[in-house]
Amino acid sequence: MAKLVGKIPLKGGKALEIAMRDTLDGLYDSAAYFGFHSCAETLQILSIEPPKPVNFDQPPAEIHQVSSYQDVTDFLIQRELHLERLPI
Repeated sequence: MAKLVGKIPLKGGKALEIAMRDTLDGLYDSAAYFGFHSCAETLQILSIEPPKPVNFDQPPAEIHQVSSYQDVTDFLIQRELHLERLPI
């Protein structure tokens, strides 16, 4: 250990790259620590409510029949043509 004290690091591209990688690794560790570290002051519970009842007899959304398309590009072209015809 005594030999490492007072040594001047080598100058050059590779030494600089290693120093920068070490620095970036340290910054990444700090960002990950603070990103996943939770504080009680930052969490606020808005409300606690029971779940709403679900009516399974009613369809969840309207079902629209879509004509068959040959591929995705045909669908996108038809959609753009439809949007151009909509009144603003």
